[in-house]
Amino acid sequence: MIEYDPFDDVMKVDPFPVYARLRAESPVHYVEAYDTWALALFEDIWNAGQDSELYPSPGPTLGTIITIDEATDAPAPESVFGLNPPYHTQIRKAVTRLYSPRGVAKLESHIRGTVKRCLDEALPTGRLDVIADLGLHVSVEVASLLIGLPLEDSDHLVSIVRRFFTRIPGVDGMPPDAIAASMELNDYLLAAVKKRRKAGGFGEGKDALDLYAAVAPPDGSMTDERLASHMHILVVGGTETLPKVFAGGLIQLHRHPDQRAELVADPSLIPSAFQEIARYEMPTQFLTRGVSRDHELRGQALKKGQGVMFLYRSANRDANEFEDPDRFDIHRKAPRILSFGHGTHVCLGQHAAKLEAKVLYEELLSVVPEYDLDESEVVPERSEFVAGYVSVPIRFRPSA
Repeated sequence: MIEYDPFDDVMKVDPFPVYARLRAESPVHYVEAYDTWALALFEDIWNAGQDSELYPSPGPTLGTIITIDEATDAPAPESVFGLNPPYHTQIRKAVTRLYSPRGVAKLESHIRGTVKRCLDEALPTGRLDVIADLGLHVSVEVASLLIGLPLEDSDHLVSIVRRFFTRIPGVDGMPPDAIAASMELNDYLLAAVKKRRKAGGFGEGKDALDLYAAVAPPDGSMTDERLASHMHILVVGGTETLPKVFAGGLIQLHRHPDQRAELVADPSLIPSAFQEIARYEMPTQFLTRGVSRDHELRGQALKKGQGVMFLYRSANRDANEFEDPDRFDIHRKAPRILSFGHGTHVCLGQHAAKLEAKVLYEELLSVVPEYDLDESEVVPERSEFVAGYVSVPIRFRPSA
C-alpha cells in the first residue's frame, strides 16, 4: 500500500513518482495523520472544485498557515479562498471587472515598462536572476496597482513575500521567520487600510481596497482588520506563484531549444505556450476543502467533517487528461488545466498572471533569445505547499 505524507521530504524534492502511484493505486487516498482524503486525478479535482456545497471552504490547513494562529492566538485570517457562497460570490462579483482581461489590460504598458527597466539594468552585466531581479518585481508592482498600495513600497513587499515562503529542511510547516513575515505583512496592510480611511475613506472603486471595502459581510461590517486580511491573500497569491512559473518556463525552454527558437521567431505563440508552461510548472502542491456530508468517491467513504486535498500538480500530469503528460510541448493546446484552479475558487488573478507572463517572455526573449542557464546554480523551493524555484540565474552576452 502506498504511503503519502505531504510533509515528507520526497514530496518537496520530486513528488511526481508518488503522484503517479497515487493516481494508479489510490486516487482517493486517506491520509490518517490529518483525517483528510487526497484526490490525485484530474477529473475528481475538476468536479470537486465546482461543488462548494459538498466540498466547502475552509479546509484543514495541515501546518501551513495555521501555525500563525497557534503562535499568536489570533483569529483565523479571512480571505476569499476560505469563504463560500453567497458571501464568496458577493466578493468575487465586486472585483470581477478589476481582475477581468479588460481590467488588467490597462496595466500592460506599466508591466512592459517595468520589465524593460529590469532588463536594462541587467543587460550590461550579462547575468540576471529571473525571479529576484525580474519576475518578483513585476508581480509585486502589478499586485500593488490592483490592490491600491504605494509602488514605492514594492521592494519592501518583495522582501516580506520571499521570507513568507521560506522553509527549513526537516521542519514541518512555517518556520519562525516565515510566521514573522506574515505578521509583518498583515501589520503593513492594516496600516495601509487605516491610512486610506483617514485620507478620506473608500468608494471610488478604482482598486481592490475600494471594492472590498464596499462589500457588506453577512455577519457584520468590513472592518479594517477584515479588509487587511483579505488584502493579505491578494498580495501573497499575486506575487509569489507567477515568478516561479515564469522561471520554470525558462528552464524548460532552455532544455528544449527548438521550442524556444519557435517562440523567438513567432512571439504570437507565447500565450498558448504559457498554458503548457503553467501546466508543467504548476507550483501549488495542494489546496484543501472540507467535507460537508457523508458520501462515496471511487469506492471510498468520505465522512462529514473530514478534509480533502486537491493535489493539483498530480492532476496536471494525469494521463487520463493529457497525452504523454510528462512531455513538455508548447503546441499541446490542452483544453483545460488546473494551474489556476477551477470552479468556485478559480484564481482571481489568472488574467493578470497571463498578461505578466506574456510581456515577460516577449521582452526577455527579444533581447536575450539565446540565454544560457547552468542548472547547478538553480535554487529550488523546498516547501510542502509551493514548489518551484527560489533563484534561477541566466547568463547572456553583456551589452555595451
